[in-house]
Amino acid sequence: MAETKRLSIRTRAAYGVGGTAEAAISIVFNSFNFLFYNNVLGLSGTLCGLAVTIAMLFDAVSDPLVGSISDRFRSPLGRRHPFLYAAPIPMGIFFIAIYAPPADLERFGLFAWFTGATILLRTAQTLYHVPHLALGAEMTVDYGERSVLMSYNTVFTLIGTAGVSYLAWSYFGTLEAGTSDRTGYLILSSSVALFAILVIFVSAYFTRDQVPLLSQVPADLPRASARALLDEIRTCLTNDNYKALLLGMVFLSSTMGLHETLTSHVGLFFFELREDQIRFLALGAPPGLLLAAILTPKLHVWFDKRETLIAGILGMVTAVAGPIVLRLLGWFPENGAPALFPILCALKGMSYAASAVMVISIVSTLADVTDEHELLTGRRQEGVFFAARSLFSKLTSGLGHLLAGLAIDVIDFPVGVRSGEVDPDTLHNFGVVAGPLTVLPAVISLFFYARYRIDRVRHAEIRRELEARP
Repeated sequence: MAETKRLSIRTRAAYGVGGTAEAAISIVFNSFNFLFYNNVLGLSGTLCGLAVTIAMLFDAVSDPLVGSISDRFRSPLGRRHPFLYAAPIPMGIFFIAIYAPPADLERFGLFAWFTGATILLRTAQTLYHVPHLALGAEMTVDYGERSVLMSYNTVFTLIGTAGVSYLAWSYFGTLEAGTSDRTGYLILSSSVALFAILVIFVSAYFTRDQVPLLSQVPADLPRASARALLDEIRTCLTNDNYKALLLGMVFLSSTMGLHETLTSHVGLFFFELREDQIRFLALGAPPGLLLAAILTPKLHVWFDKRETLIAGILGMVTAVAGPIVLRLLGWFPENGAPALFPILCALKGMSYAASAVMVISIVSTLADVTDEHELLTGRRQEGVFFAARSLFSKLTSGLGHLLAGLAIDVIDFPVGVRSGEVDPDTLHNFGVVAGPLTVLPAVISLFFYARYRIDRVRHAEIRRELEARP
């Protein structure tokens, strides 16, 4: 069992930097897949969304399965690290494959390639993401230290998101055809894949010294099987706090997925920004992330985790939908106006800060629920619990691609167009989708998160009871 002592900055950073790798892949996947397959290759929005949704069905099996296996895995490297070493190379290869479909593929051939490559990528991501999150829950059982550790992980995750976004848009800004250049996507994906592989190996290597301090596989834990897995899932779902977090994530993931999938279209077509302008939106990340990293652990002390999570969601919703809704109402600077870009940069920084507060709070509360689960059942099963976090992080892109694809087809958004070439009526309909409709699920998620009941006092009681056991 991990001790309650504070972790060193080196250990926190080594764990946190692992989030940068998957974030780099995820931001390219969510921001550019739709542009690549829909706008460049001409695959319909519905088929683009269906491909990722099919992969999401495989996630529903692979995520809890990997969680259950890693909970039981015995090796000199512990339960989690063997997966951290095994996952990165396949992850990189399958990510590149998404952007390397054979040139002669047409509609259903492209759909099959996109679907198959996405399934393989998401399975490889599961091998890394679930054990990595479970490792974080094991490294400390302290209520406040968990918030600090997850702050490191979330900040590094958003650094990866912002950094790769900046570099990707900078790169496309140097191409004559911009985001219409097919070859550019292959070069981008290859670079990001190599970066992700190296970062994951670094994170795994520099956290290996924690292995002797982590909890071991319980002797009475049944062997992995379909029945054991279903029993574990059923047991987890009897926990009311866990159910509240899961249901909240379903709706929140819908908003995050729609936003991430449509964000490139928002910048290029709705606000008619150039590629070399869009890259600077990522510069709002450093101040936003710094603010979130410093404040979130303190907010968890001052107001507790549930209230901080709700505040983060409200801040994210305001930053994401605010400019689009105001534009639809005619109360926002017109495209090309001097004030437009600075305002968008400031709101982007606000969205990074609010998203960081939100994610830190979610992951930290999930870790606390694993303690409650141990108290109620006598078992620590971080892998199964955090499989849900992994599944819903990928549900983000699955629902985002599906809903965005359907919406793009319904409003008849054109393909193969550049900024400034879309008619105003279509842009207005797109704004309705990207603005108020996108954030509606996040508002609904607040109802479920409000039902979460583990606060600092309750967690202290749980830890005292656990530590009093023989």
